[in-house]
Amino acid sequence: MGLWQGSQGLWIHAKAWLAQILLERAWSRTLAGEERPRPWPWADTWPVGRLLMPAHAVDLIVLAEASGRTLAFGPGHVSSTASPGAPGTMLLTGHRDTHFRFLQEVTVGERLEVVGRDGRRDYYRVTDRR
Repeated sequence: MGLWQGSQGLWIHAKAWLAQILLERAWSRTLAGEERPRPWPWADTWPVGRLLMPAHAVDLIVLAEASGRTLAFGPGHVSSTASPGAPGTMLLTGHRDTHFRFLQEVTVGERLEVVGRDGRRDYYRVTDRR
């Protein structure tokens, strides 16, 4: 029983590690102009942006949609809002205990960077914390 449970834990970590490699490859294809490059054949999401905060060693690929399945692999973009890199209000969502855990350490005045599908970079400054 213990061996089975231990192997399940290893499988989860291996799957998360492999997913990040596949997401990186899909992001490269996004920047090359490919529409909706799925990171694996059965994926129901694709990269739409990148969220960077070097002060906290954050480099996250933002995925299309904000479903539970998507949020398991990274932050999601709420499709009814402006796309990363586009004019307008953009909304990203993520789990506060995984990909957005770094927000606990963010202070007013720090800078975030969002990269859009076309490689355009937008910068945001933290103005408030709650």
